[in-house]
Amino acid sequence: MNGNASTAIKTKSFTDRMFRRLFWPTLFSALGLALGDIADALFVGIRIGKIGLATMSLVAPVYMIYNVLDIGIAVGTSVHYTRALGRGKAKQGVEIFSQMLVFALFVSVLIGALGIILMPYVLRMLGAGEPDGELWNYAKEYLQIMFIGAPLTFLYFLLYYCVRCDDNEKLASAGYVIGYLTDVAASALFILGFKMDVRGAIIATVLGKAVGICIFMLHFTRKWAILRFRFVKPDFKLIFSVLKTGTASSFGYIGQFAALLIVNNILLRIGGETSLAQFNVVQNVSYLALAIYFALGDTVQPLCGTFSAERNKDAVRRVMRLAVCTGAIAGAVISALFAVFAPSVCAIFGLTGGAVSDGAFAVRLFCLSVIPAGMSIVWSACFQSIEREKAVFLINQLRTFVCFTVFALILSLFDLKWFWFVFLATELASIAIWVPVCRKKKQPVSHVVFSYLLDTNTTDVSKLIEKAEAFCEENGASPKQIYCITMCVEEVCQAIIENAFRKEGDEYIQLTLSLEKDGTTVLHMRDNAVNFNPFAMKTGQDYENDENLASLGIQMVKAKSKRFFYRRYAGFNTLTVEV
Repeated sequence: MNGNASTAIKTKSFTDRMFRRLFWPTLFSALGLALGDIADALFVGIRIGKIGLATMSLVAPVYMIYNVLDIGIAVGTSVHYTRALGRGKAKQGVEIFSQMLVFALFVSVLIGALGIILMPYVLRMLGAGEPDGELWNYAKEYLQIMFIGAPLTFLYFLLYYCVRCDDNEKLASAGYVIGYLTDVAASALFILGFKMDVRGAIIATVLGKAVGICIFMLHFTRKWAILRFRFVKPDFKLIFSVLKTGTASSFGYIGQFAALLIVNNILLRIGGETSLAQFNVVQNVSYLALAIYFALGDTVQPLCGTFSAERNKDAVRRVMRLAVCTGAIAGAVISALFAVFAPSVCAIFGLTGGAVSDGAFAVRLFCLSVIPAGMSIVWSACFQSIEREKAVFLINQLRTFVCFTVFALILSLFDLKWFWFVFLATELASIAIWVPVCRKKKQPVSHVVFSYLLDTNTTDVSKLIEKAEAFCEENGASPKQIYCITMCVEEVCQAIIENAFRKEGDEYIQLTLSLEKDGTTVLHMRDNAVNFNPFAMKTGQDYENDENLASLGIQMVKAKSKRFFYRRYAGFNTLTVEV
């Protein structure tokens, strides 16, 4: 990269603008998810009090099992899809989505059927008390509908993550938010209006998923959309690879499932249904307090995956700096607000009397853990996007199971108030372990990278060609390779400048050139021009500004390249050419 300070600033503008474009819709989605999760507990608490909150805590472990698979499949699919498109392999991306869509539907139907058949055993494992008791019956009503709606839940998350990664984050966010707002409105109607209690809560949740799916499906009507479904034969190697990536983080829900079972039983033993209800309030506060970090994680994942596929390490670092700084500031503000209004929050959820002050104490202690928890969530998303599954697995197991369970068991030996230190102790201990372990050791790389920013105000294509040619010569490229590379760079850049730039200043092209160990050369280009696909130009048409001449050069690029790919992503034209 040229050392000019203004060039560095302009280079950052690519990552900064992409970050902002993905972050805001994702934040609204995360808030929608948090509101949907809170609504059930809020309305159930208002309607039937602490027994309702205890029921919501009791069924929470089942959601952990769900999330191992539905979130694991969705995240793994989106990571592999993003990296495939980042390498210019659109057909491979469609293959990944199609395989995992069929797999997700199969697994969801299987889980739903097994859940209904094994319902008595599930309730006993959750600690629902005596058969036909009040807690038992409430939990049974909730879980029956939850298992029936399993296919909708799996499809909902898969479509959301994949549509978002197919440059339609606004539609993805709209479907996500509207789905959860439907859940909130329906919960109020079914629980408070129709007096359906916990059954109304889960019916509203399933209805929200169905509405969201209908909105996501609109993406497939867009002509420019790359995401498609096609019938494929099962590829178990591909499915396993996707699951390995996705479940590296979602497998933490297994640990969380076990931890919640332990904590639920501890709290019932030392504080009864009241302490379990207080724990449910803390869980609901966590949904809102940590929403921004899940939004940052969902923003980091496709961006770091894309830049990693492009071999652009500087962009990955910039994205992470933006995420960490945003999270630290926002986390401090959110924690302070919840700490100040903790008693009011507890009262809203239906706690009364002394349970309010004890619950407020628990909420305030939880607030101290928000920022360290958020940092772990954001870094986990980054590691997942660059396929460091072991690091992701370690972070999530430490936070959700190992440290949480150890501190819960230790602190349960003391007064109940000491138990609420479990959140802060868990997050600090997990960071103290994973940071030194996950610090990446230097490893030999299989590629060398050249990066350059072409500014049409200060330079021309000839300077870029000279630098690219020198880079190729220094790294042992053959004369034939050098000719093909420089020809591709020149023709594509000229086509963009002549046909897409408005010549109004502040227009530039970012080039990343990667020489792979296997002899392949990959060119990644990103520009801030208007929508323009050079590879769609056709020879023989009448174009303004000598576009017909430029199209001849593009035909040569297409003839000399092994693969070429264009997409409009996060507000920029993005091209990949493999020579």
